[in-house]
Amino acid sequence: MLPLFIVENIPDRGDVVIEGDEAHHVGVARIKVGERISVTNGAGRRAEVEVLDINKRNVGCRILDVIDESRPRTILTVAQALTKGDRARETIELLTEGGADIIIPWQAANSIGQWKEEKDALSKWKSWAREATKQSRRSWIPQILDVHTTAQLKNRIQESDLTFVFHESSDSKLSENFDLQPPKDVTLVIGPEGGISEDEYAGFLSAGARGVKLGRPVFRSAHAGVAALAAVQTGFKIW
Repeated sequence: MLPLFIVENIPDRGDVVIEGDEAHHVGVARIKVGERISVTNGAGRRAEVEVLDINKRNVGCRILDVIDESRPRTILTVAQALTKGDRARETIELLTEGGADIIIPWQAANSIGQWKEEKDALSKWKSWAREATKQSRRSWIPQILDVHTTAQLKNRIQESDLTFVFHESSDSKLSENFDLQPPKDVTLVIGPEGGISEDEYAGFLSAGARGVKLGRPVFRSAHAGVAALAAVQTGFKIW
């Protein structure tokens, strides 16, 4: 599979230029003139291109083929409780690789991680999602929303077609909840290392969420989201 780089715009034909940090990454990857690579605008458009020229500031390429990938029929949103600082990047990478379309940072009651210096934290999450998009060869960069309070997350649950809250005390298996056609959007709520509080859990259920159990083993918060994404996409036959 061809290495993928992100550009601002991809015309229907002609040339495209890779600039800035992305151009630097081309050099780091030891791409040579004449080789073929892929580029995406992160919003569904993707192209296979031939490298024509490489310098420190930009990389010139000729477009060989363009593909427009539509948004998935079912939009997958993951409300991820803030994890420990050293786990945050891993969390976003796994969610991106697992197919999340929207990622919501959630300041849960038991979150060990904190959303410090909001603009900087949001910038980091977006940067991690962007890099993971390239690694996983996606044509869509996940949308990272601003941090949500529990009250804001409850409002979002009320607006979602279907929400699963993953809780180890639930009596319902996730596999028992695929008795319907895939809805337009599915929200997955992943708790923090300290677990979702009883008040939070009760509030989410009252807002219309379904409490489900993700097997017997208890996942780390950083790992639970990708497992949930895999299970949901398999259950709804998206995969």
